[in-house]
Amino acid sequence: MGYRLLTEDSNIRGLWRAPAAAWESEPAQKIRGLNKRWVILLVSIVLALVILVSYHPLTITNALSSTTSPSTTSPSAPLVWPSAVLVDGTPILKPRDFKIIGILFFGRRDTLSVLECYLRANLVSHGGFLDEIHFVVNTGNEDDIAWLANMVVQVKDYRRVELEEDGFTQNFNSIYAQSIERDHMYIKIDDDLVWMSPTAIPELVNTKLNHPESFAVLASLINSATMGWVQYRLGAVHSYFPERQPPILEPSSEDTGDESYGPKAWRASALPTWQSPNGDDEIEEFPHADKAGKADKAPIGSIGGAPYANHRWLPLRDEDRYIAKTPIAEAEYQGDGNSWHMWTIAAQQHYSLLENLEKGLLRKYHIGDEGIWNMRYDRTNINLFAIWANDILDNLPFEGADDEQLISSDLPRKQHRQNLVQTRALTAHFSFAVQKEMYDTDLLSRYRAYANEMVCTAENQIPIVNLASEEKDQETRWR
Repeated sequence: MGYRLLTEDSNIRGLWRAPAAAWESEPAQKIRGLNKRWVILLVSIVLALVILVSYHPLTITNALSSTTSPSTTSPSAPLVWPSAVLVDGTPILKPRDFKIIGILFFGRRDTLSVLECYLRANLVSHGGFLDEIHFVVNTGNEDDIAWLANMVVQVKDYRRVELEEDGFTQNFNSIYAQSIERDHMYIKIDDDLVWMSPTAIPELVNTKLNHPESFAVLASLINSATMGWVQYRLGAVHSYFPERQPPILEPSSEDTGDESYGPKAWRASALPTWQSPNGDDEIEEFPHADKAGKADKAPIGSIGGAPYANHRWLPLRDEDRYIAKTPIAEAEYQGDGNSWHMWTIAAQQHYSLLENLEKGLLRKYHIGDEGIWNMRYDRTNINLFAIWANDILDNLPFEGADDEQLISSDLPRKQHRQNLVQTRALTAHFSFAVQKEMYDTDLLSRYRAYANEMVCTAENQIPIVNLASEEKDQETRWR
């Protein structure tokens, strides 16, 4: 059965199953009156011939699937377009009557180096939905700007946007006014995302088209000020505690660690089971400092700080019986609550995601038939969302410097258009500004390892860091 954009119904605009009559050709109408058995025989013969002539082996990419001829495809070659993307079991095609443009405010190179593999996989030229990705330079770091410039010139659908202001700015009126064009759909992407589900962007686009009454459609974040509370109660977060002492690993010729710890490690199944510091089965709550939103980083080894640099978290493997004693139990459904400032809640969510990825359990994050969680005008994070350009431009200038408050709460409330979270559009948000301790975990290395193995092509593998190198200081050498 075919799929197409429906525009006849004024209340619904989206990708739906089209009735058979809408796809019926003129020759088909002429033979409709013939004997049914002859029609079936004729159709069967034609289908068999078409299959024989057009058959090619399937090549499946790690991120988005399409069909290509293996004789012309290399690991880094673009996929055939247009391609159908399966969304909740339904194949949908990218809309053609408007552009879908990714916009990313660039200022963090370490996380963007991981995210870039996902961005490239979501381009139209690689079988995805993004016609272009615009990188808005919002940093004064010359080394990072040079790195971005080198990356952008390698991909024809990447664009670099220079602001009139030099260096970092929080003048979002200027940023949006200089980087957005009317009548296109934009996918706003933060540069500190480190994982994205394969159909996250098609899900956002599809939901936005199906719900034109919405102001924006947001992805469900791993490490969110609000959705972590929801995901915990959906059973998507598991029991983890930080490891107290660095692991003792057998030395390797390449100093690359092993499957449980090192630049190629990401699988939760390779981690040892967490053990109580006193050697018995007593579950001890991990102490944390109440920073009350302060951005100061807790020193390594202090109360509330990391136990050691680039430490890992270990599963309790207790069927989550003791999860109420782990950090996630303190998660709050609040824009500036515990889930925002407690790095331990973030770390536990990230390790749980990697476990769910390995086990194929992303469905644990999904809600209901449509996958929609309605924010009801509550403030939430806007790290990945779909919105029409006109809904931004028509509301400029923004009042104040907090575009998250405006886009997630104030403007939707003013216009009586609610924001929807599509829980099947998942993405991992590495850290908030007040969660600096996240860089004392080995999670960035784990996401880098996952991307290299599962998403990146041979052409854009992320360089790994030699974990045993003494040339880097203790604070950063495991990242």
